Amino acid sequence: MATFSPIMRQLGCLKSAAKPQSLLSAQIARRSLTTVYTPKPEPVPLPTNLPESFLSQLTPRLHPANGPKKIKIYPPPPSTRAACKDPVAAVTESQLKVLDPNGERKALFDYRRSPRSVKVGDILRVTFKNGDPFSGVCLSIRLRGIDTAFLLRNELTRVGVEMWVKVFSPTVKSVEIVQRTEKRKRRARLYYMRQPRHDMRSVENIVSNYLRQKSVLAGQRRQGGQNRRQKR
Repeated sequence: MATFSPIMRQLGCLKSAAKPQSLLSAQIARRSLTTVYTPKPEPVPLPTNLPESFLSQLTPRLHPANGPKKIKIYPPPPSTRAACKDPVAAVTESQLKVLDPNGERKALFDYRRSPRSVKVGDILRVTFKNGDPFSGVCLSIRLRGIDTAFLLRNELTRVGVEMWVKVFSPTVKSVEIVQRTEKRKRRARLYYMRQPRHDMRSVENIVSNYLRQKSVLAGQRRQGGQNRRQKR
């Protein structure tokens, strides 16, 4: 480690001695100054016996009449959870009463409880209030309350077409079972029928035969009713 020689020390002492006396006294005085913090003075209370002429000159914040304001606390609103524990089920039930008052559509697609309901593999014909009817094979049934729907597949102009139909939709006029499946399917979703070797192709011939038989039966019923009226 480097050490200072005595000559350097003497030069340092000479440098400090060469400073003017005013600078040395200023440094000593600056080092001796300290800051003293005084506490904040407490506010003087306002006299209570002030005349009214002075009260008008005070600010509204210092006016004796303007004391601490009382905040009005309102009671909590009644809880809807106590009145309706399951709001989703209540809304679904109210919608079903409007869209399906007789419960026919719900029973038609409730394949878990009703043995005469629609099964996957059946050929259905859906008639809409605005638009042409659509027929096809039922590939899947989705039971979700008010959003219950089923998937139909048909072939139009040699192109496979699929359509999801909402059971409780207001635009659906009727759903008819054209042909039942021969045997119960082992799967709940017949997506394998999209493959060429399992595809049923177009079902228009089956639907046209069904409509022809339906019209014949309707004509026989009308003719039988007219004969009964004539006999009477």
